[in-house]
Amino acid sequence: MTSIHDLRYAIRLLIRQPRFTMLAALTMALGIGATTTLFSVTYGVLVKPLPWPNGDRVALLKETRGGNPPRFGSFTNTAYFAWQDHASTIEELAAWSQATVTLSAAGEPERIRIAQNTASLFRVLGARPLVGSLFEDKDETEKPSVMILSESLWRQRFGGDPHVVGRIVRLDGASHTIVGVMPEELAFPDRRTRAWVPYRVHPVDGNYLSLFSAVAKLRPGTTVVQAAAEGTSRGEFVADTGMTTTAIFGSNGPVSISAVPLKDAITADVGRPLTVLLAAVLLLFITAVANIAGLQLARVTGRRREMAIRAALGAGQARVVGQLVAESLLLGLVGGTAGVLLAWWLHRLLPSVLPNDFPRVDGVVLDATVIGVAVVVSLGACVVFSVIPALQLRRLNLTAPLSEDGSAPVGAGSATAVGRTRRVMMAGQVAIACVLLVGASLLGRSFLLLLNADRGFNPSGILTARVFLPGTIYSAEKRYAIVRGILDRVRSTNDATTAAFTSELPVTAGGSTTAFSLRTADGVITAQASPRLVSAGAFAALGMRIVGGRDFNELDTESSQPVAIVNRTFAHRYLGDAAVGARLPMGLGYQDPTREATIVGVVDDVRYIAATTSSLPELYYSYRQFNRQLPVPSVTFLVRTSADPRALTAGIRTAIREADETLVPDAIATMEDRVLTGLARPRLYMILFAGFATLSLIIVSVGLFAVLWQTVAQRSREIAIRSALGAQRFDILRLIARQGLGIAAAGLIVGVAGAAVLARAMTTFLYGVTPHDGLTYVVVPMVLLTVAALACLGPAWRAMSVDPVRVLRSS
Repeated sequence: MTSIHDLRYAIRLLIRQPRFTMLAALTMALGIGATTTLFSVTYGVLVKPLPWPNGDRVALLKETRGGNPPRFGSFTNTAYFAWQDHASTIEELAAWSQATVTLSAAGEPERIRIAQNTASLFRVLGARPLVGSLFEDKDETEKPSVMILSESLWRQRFGGDPHVVGRIVRLDGASHTIVGVMPEELAFPDRRTRAWVPYRVHPVDGNYLSLFSAVAKLRPGTTVVQAAAEGTSRGEFVADTGMTTTAIFGSNGPVSISAVPLKDAITADVGRPLTVLLAAVLLLFITAVANIAGLQLARVTGRRREMAIRAALGAGQARVVGQLVAESLLLGLVGGTAGVLLAWWLHRLLPSVLPNDFPRVDGVVLDATVIGVAVVVSLGACVVFSVIPALQLRRLNLTAPLSEDGSAPVGAGSATAVGRTRRVMMAGQVAIACVLLVGASLLGRSFLLLLNADRGFNPSGILTARVFLPGTIYSAEKRYAIVRGILDRVRSTNDATTAAFTSELPVTAGGSTTAFSLRTADGVITAQASPRLVSAGAFAALGMRIVGGRDFNELDTESSQPVAIVNRTFAHRYLGDAAVGARLPMGLGYQDPTREATIVGVVDDVRYIAATTSSLPELYYSYRQFNRQLPVPSVTFLVRTSADPRALTAGIRTAIREADETLVPDAIATMEDRVLTGLARPRLYMILFAGFATLSLIIVSVGLFAVLWQTVAQRSREIAIRSALGAQRFDILRLIARQGLGIAAAGLIVGVAGAAVLARAMTTFLYGVTPHDGLTYVVVPMVLLTVAALACLGPAWRAMSVDPVRVLRSS
């Protein structure tokens, strides 16, 4: 009965103090909402078991030669077969690769991402179909081929038809029979995979080397270390593929196999960032709880007379403390409920906020575990901001307030235990804000440097459109005719200042590599490079810089001397200053392998994958020197304009449709958008950290304002006496500012040290900025001191407005 009475009184009291109630509940909701959301992401991505039944026994395999990883993929057919038939630590190997194809069925043609995998992959994972069946070993070689749909593709394109098994669709023109549907949660290797087709690992044959990704199912009781050791030992029996190995690995050294648990491999790139972000949001939550506890302390101090009357009427200390606990529980209930609702709303936004390649997003849900953590955290917060005031209440003299006017004795307002506790808590909040601001500043500067990094090309004003022409449909001659027709149409488009195409677009994965014998001044050496096929004007369209010799032109045709252009890295590594004029093989499957091209130019290096990766040797050939054949299956058209490049989208689509109405271009996007897509994760981390830092700064400013405002109220008699004895308004201002800035300075000392620790943990995802960047450690304290000074203005104005006559008369 007593508890019910306490709750009723707490409700009435909180309703009578709407500003405090709303501020405390909002602070609590923001802290709980942010913490719950980020915990759910971290838990779902890093902690939850994999959805595949055998996930905990699956390891991702990687192969190196002489310590070098392959340029593409992670495993070779030679290592696969050398280990497959002589394995004692693993039960089975499986291979897969990814591709983008054109699906023709049940509607307009559509470009979709698929996985090509051995039948053993589903056995290794322990996957089960939603509808139909999975692949059998014979499916890897039988024609026509079969395919499995993802659940999302099944529902989107086939209306969830339960009788879809047996239907025939076309992928890049080839017929495939649907045999099953894969549940959405079992999609492998990621949620972007829309279908699966059989894949056969190419048998070892001469110098041929195929690359793919590989996993293995470990035998019970076997560790990944043991499996890797066995795989490496089998490397002694890997077939020698000569110069092909050099082309792929850059080395023909000994084979080494590494094995990593599948979950660790999937989350390797996001593990540390998520851990740091979780630590940051926990710091924000601590700030929020400390702020509410500080507000509660202020209320306890202001309610000394009420507490004294309660004690005088016979209420024991436990009864008084119980009232504070009831109020805290109500605040926790309101704030916690609002926080969980906020987390639910944020979860609905996650699919659109997280990058497309963010792993294990399907595991991020508000399940019982996450809700349970939110409840525990809310209760813990209630304990903190009820226990701290309760402990301070025990130190208060509940008799003296009955004979006082509510003002503290002269000099006691800031020297009491309550005052010291609030100042320590406030300094801690400043320290946390400093840590978060330093982290946000480092990530912000790093992102800006990444965004503006010199990638060797100028992405502004370029529209891109990738077209895939598979060999199953188009001959090399047909590809040449179609691509040339599209290029001529695009060049005639209004507002197109430059139009060209390239076989490989910067900031996109993929490509090819080759190794060949190269004559240099020091003799014949083995060179490795990535060949690219371009049209005249490609370098100008991309804004790439010619640093030596000349560019391709319209005179470079099949009837002229073959020419090539190399990048700066190729020239520096193999030819030095004598690159222009040197000769090398034509490459790219040219019909006459003995014919050579003369290097006529050197182009500056381009970061093809990311701004953080180093450039590799590259070769560029003119597409018009391959006897009216196009030896590559895909090209990306580039249109540079001085207007908005998106305005050219319709023109490019029309040009492609007029050349071949069955062609479906991959995403037509500006080059700037493609760069931003590659920076999606750094941008996400920066935005989250900046949001946490901003919220912390707001909480600190409000908290410091409240502390100083309460201090002025408690020290009104002291301020009145100081004014009566001749203190000027500036002296009063200095008194209040000194207290506020003193709290901020103390917090900054601790915060800078804490920020240095956090910054070290962020080293791996900083670019161009050191963890101890001097500018950051100067600007952040200045910002915090400025905010603290602004927070002092209101209380200082109140102090300067104290009427000494009225205050002293009322005393």
